[in-house]
Amino acid sequence: MMKSYIWSLPTRVFHWLFALLILLAFLTDDDHLLDYHAVIGYSLLIILLFRLVWGIVGPKYSKFKDFNLSKEALKKFVKNPIKADHSNAGHNPAASYLMITMIVVAILVIATGALAFGIQEGKGIFSFLNDSFFKKMKLFKEIHETLANFFIFLIVVHLGGVIMDKLFHPQYETLKSIFTGYKHLDEDKSIKTTIFQKAVAFIFLIALVAFLVYNLINPKNVLIASSYEPVDYSKQNEVFVSECGSCHTLYPSQSIA
Repeated sequence: MMKSYIWSLPTRVFHWLFALLILLAFLTDDDHLLDYHAVIGYSLLIILLFRLVWGIVGPKYSKFKDFNLSKEALKKFVKNPIKADHSNAGHNPAASYLMITMIVVAILVIATGALAFGIQEGKGIFSFLNDSFFKKMKLFKEIHETLANFFIFLIVVHLGGVIMDKLFHPQYETLKSIFTGYKHLDEDKSIKTTIFQKAVAFIFLIALVAFLVYNLINPKNVLIASSYEPVDYSKQNEVFVSECGSCHTLYPSQSIA
């Protein structure tokens, strides 16, 4: 068998950044960490946009047109995944469908998350939807959570496929290839990354880094800022704060103040 360079560095960086950000998104799924959760969600959107562009202009095996989306090939593969042909240089039929599904679901998770963030919390670009009508409607929050759970299922399926390939087809070194970029195939099917492709990958990397730095410098930017202005109760009613503030955390209405 011959060692073939299949997965370019940008493809591998995307894969591991995607995995890392997904993990961080689940770890920050808490009411006290929602701002961080939102930043991670937008970061995921940036690298997903890169993957969409990469699927058009990237190297051969990263292009969407190289994905094997034949229904007949999928049926044959699913019918006997152990004995099916696993010598694909790129994605096999099952992996092709799974990859497309994961990208679509991830984008929907981010979109519904941004809507829920605006509607329920009054924060971010959809904070204008935080009114009496939309706030009572938890539709987008429920859809967001359902899609997130479905995404976990897709991850489990993906890991199951990786384990199966490792157990029954170790000679191709598919798992190792996502670290090194190299697979072992019957013939050399190596790819080369052009200067244009490297430039596209570099631009998106700079965009991601710039976005993260911007959020560190300006943590209350439009993407996560609240639509509510903080109220300084000490200035609004100094007597109440000085005499009652030590025991009462709620500020009384103007009618009884």
